[in-house]
Amino acid sequence: MIKKEHRLTKNRHFQFIYRKGKAYHSKFLTLVYVRTKTKPFKIGFSVSKKIGKSVVRSKVKRRLRECFNLLQNNFNWQFNYIFIAKKDIDTIPFNDIKIEMEKLLKKAGLFNDSLV
Repeated sequence: MIKKEHRLTKNRHFQFIYRKGKAYHSKFLTLVYVRTKTKPFKIGFSVSKKIGKSVVRSKVKRRLRECFNLLQNNFNWQFNYIFIAKKDIDTIPFNDIKIEMEKLLKKAGLFNDSLV
């Protein structure tokens, strides 16, 4: 479970990260991140209506949150993150989502391998 102080909740925070952040893309996910100005890092997940109906979107968000929970010790805590789901992410297995998230973080240079 993601602690309350680590959740991105306000639309203006999402908009700031979209505007100022750097983005990396993979087949099923996009990572947008920006250096944090506050002490606790923030993380958000974005799943659009293009992915599917509310049941499918909720399932995708649950999977993304669980991937984050499994990898959170390896994150660089000096940044705020948004993971954006792309089309067909609901069709792939959970392990593939975790691998995609890990690859994106490594591509951006934000993943600490020594803690695995």
